[in-house]
Amino acid sequence: MILNFTKIQGAGNDFIVIDHRAGTVSLNESQIAHLCHRRFGIGADGLILLEQNPRLRMRIFNSDGKETEGCGNGVRCLGRFLLELGLPPEKTPIQVHDRIVEIVYQDGKIGVDMGEPKDLTLHIPTERGTVHFVDTGVPHLVHFTDALHSLEELGPFWRHHPQFAPRGANVNLVHRKGSHISARTFERGVEGETLSCGTGACAIAAIAHAHYNLPYPFLISFTGGDLEVHSKQNRLILFGPAIKVFEGTFDLIAHTK
Repeated sequence: MILNFTKIQGAGNDFIVIDHRAGTVSLNESQIAHLCHRRFGIGADGLILLEQNPRLRMRIFNSDGKETEGCGNGVRCLGRFLLELGLPPEKTPIQVHDRIVEIVYQDGKIGVDMGEPKDLTLHIPTERGTVHFVDTGVPHLVHFTDALHSLEELGPFWRHHPQFAPRGANVNLVHRKGSHISARTFERGVEGETLSCGTGACAIAAIAHAHYNLPYPFLISFTGGDLEVHSKQNRLILFGPAIKVFEGTFDLIAHTK
């Protein structure tokens, strides 16, 4: 199977993007995991399939091959892919799982209207400290700390904590100094740090606004770059870079023998 693909990254959060509008691509979980493998495949945090039935639809798979509910940076990178396909740079509705989100092109930046955050809950006690929860398309925990280096320890602990089963949650460690926010994210499915996280940025902004009464917009610095979160009528708008890295073909059969 010869796959045509484009590699796109948004602040270090990278994706393999495949045009599946014709319905000719068939990939199973192990094949997707192989494509995302950084030693034996193309290498990416996730894989995106662009479908159309009848509206444009994004399916997003983490690097373990399992499909997930959504991805803010993934939608923005899909916006870059739509430009590469020659589709007009205007507001574009995209079905993602059970939601409709809207890609926004503004002043040369690619953003996505992520909708309203859900199930925001502050001050959840755990054995390792207090976390805050919100669903911004996928479930997120936010923990404010001066020790961002503890992600390797606390990320897996909270991601698999029975209190948040069965879905689990992405874990964001956040350092706040005045209005400046730095963060690191441990992501489900990747089972490690992603260099930035769009739904995580939205979660951090929603929690920081609710907990500290900080005003929008937020500029959140991740390991891979900065993401912006704006608010319009309680809907979160995510902006950041979305850059084409390369495109190519991949012989899936030859590489999995």
